[in-house]
Amino acid sequence: MANENPTCGGSLVPLDLPPQHLPILRDRLAMWLEGLREDLETPDRMQLPDRARQEVGAFERLQTALVTGKICLPDEAARAAIEVSAAGHDKESNYAEVVAIHDALHSLLDVLGGTRV
Repeated sequence: MANENPTCGGSLVPLDLPPQHLPILRDRLAMWLEGLREDLETPDRMQLPDRARQEVGAFERLQTALVTGKICLPDEAARAAIEVSAAGHDKESNYAEVVAIHDALHSLLDVLGGTRV
């Protein structure tokens, strides 16, 4: 795990996230890192190995931030890596459909006088 952000030209600020998000983020980062490191074992088979190496560094910095509670901002590489990963996760999990179904069901529940769980 990277202990510092060698590209940090910004400010070290508190990483203010809800505690319940931390284990989720730790798990996701570990999963993504494992996949990237496995892919990088054969970089000649990858379309963008340099981008993958940059994402590894970004995810390692984010892991460190989750442990220390401090993050160096700005970190454009980390922002871009999380943006791509979040969009990919949303697509894989059919997030838009899940949200639409949730909203429709709870709208009907509200009309019926039900209680949200």
